[in-house]
Amino acid sequence: MKCSKCRREGIIFQRYSGLRLCRDHFIADVEAKAKREIRRQHWLATGDVIGVVLQGDPASAALLGFLVKVFGKRPDITLLALVTTTGGGAARQVAGGLGVPCHEAGEGELDRAAHDLGATKIAVGTTLDDVALDVLATALEGDADRLAGPQETGTSSVPQIAPFSIIPAEEVVLYARLTLDHVAEAPVVATGGIRVDVRTLLDDYTARHPATNFALKNLKDGLSSLCRDHGGVR
Repeated sequence: MKCSKCRREGIIFQRYSGLRLCRDHFIADVEAKAKREIRRQHWLATGDVIGVVLQGDPASAALLGFLVKVFGKRPDITLLALVTTTGGGAARQVAGGLGVPCHEAGEGELDRAAHDLGATKIAVGTTLDDVALDVLATALEGDADRLAGPQETGTSSVPQIAPFSIIPAEEVVLYARLTLDHVAEAPVVATGGIRVDVRTLLDDYTARHPATNFALKNLKDGLSSLCRDHGGVR
């Protein structure tokens, strides 16, 4: 099948959009969505030092590659790679190949490492699937404060940004394979507790209703905005 935007061969069909895209138009689509989310969330500013978390998975590697491509030549933005324990040699190889300074950050020590390095933002490879899973699991757990809280997660005092949070995990992995020389194949997955069951439930439902993950993210964004405007959950 041909690309919906040109006559070249399509490499992916987006069920939620109805588009079949070739390599170049797919890469452009991913990058346009990520840049749009950065602008919409007002995530970056002049003088930012961005610590990009590398966990050895395709999403975090793809995120670093994207940020280098878009912001690597800007003198007012600095990129650092924060390699976690799970990232290991694969993550260091990605950072080295992209020419980004690499720093070790133990599990649970990302905030301290980022702070010590002078980072103003922590960038994480969260995908749309991750956001949807978190929203649905949080709703089922009945945690209203978390469901309506800010988009960045965790207890970090350094703000977190997630440019790929609007992009399906499948597309992020494909983007990594198309744009990077070295990509770890194993993604970071949820283990244990309610989230395993929710992942199975969500995958099954999304297979029949492709826009489900987008709807869950929109719900999260809408609730967060409503709570910001009205002073939180009551």
